Amino acid sequence: MKERWFPIKQYEVSTLKKGLLILDALRQEEQMTLSHLMTKFSLNKSTTFRLLYTLELMGYVKKVDHVYSLTNKAGMQFNPYNSRLNWLSVPPLYQLSTEVEETAYIGILDGTDVVTAQVIDGTHSIRAHSEVGERSPVHLSALGKVILAFLEKTQLEKILNELILVKNTNNTFVDLHLLKEHLKVILHQGYAIDDEETELGLRCIAAPIISEGNVISAVALSGPSTRLNKKLDKTISKKLIKCSAQISKML
Repeated sequence: MKERWFPIKQYEVSTLKKGLLILDALRQEEQMTLSHLMTKFSLNKSTTFRLLYTLELMGYVKKVDHVYSLTNKAGMQFNPYNSRLNWLSVPPLYQLSTEVEETAYIGILDGTDVVTAQVIDGTHSIRAHSEVGERSPVHLSALGKVILAFLEKTQLEKILNELILVKNTNNTFVDLHLLKEHLKVILHQGYAIDDEETELGLRCIAAPIISEGNVISAVALSGPSTRLNKKLDKTISKKLIKCSAQISKML
């Protein structure tokens, strides 16, 4: 039987594409009215309203005095990978969390913060907690540190120059020189560890998600230090790297 090839556009979901175009436009313009968006994309009023209503309902867009803008959930530094990550990362993230029984996350970079983009809660009654949209300084967590370690050098220097090294615990890196050396170790080993740097009694391990040679986010597991102890670092890191590679391949 002769193999048939179809044009890529046949598989496009037009409604999804319109929604993503609106998000991208709001990222560039910051604030837009319904009529402005109608004109920009040649859409009728009913279609534009339904798209904006859905995005608002999902928490990606907010409306104030007839003006629409992005929320923190969408991220002011929105890029096309974010939406794809939210859909594609769920199955491998769920599988990882179920296997290890700890909370699993996806984190993205936003300025000098890392923002939680996806969460699958662990099964234990005592476990790490986070919510989508939660943010923290990038140097505090394994999620943030592994993204920093895999950034292009110029971008890394720019962020480090703007970063305020707040101290959460005695284990937090607050010396810039030591942090830079620590990032070299992370880059070499391929994963990062938050050894009670964000919160005492809590440990986290993270691996980068790479697409087209660039780090776009990170995947992590977090739990109490009594369960997620140092003896498990190698085993957990291998599972994380496998999960991140799976997501990268899907992207």
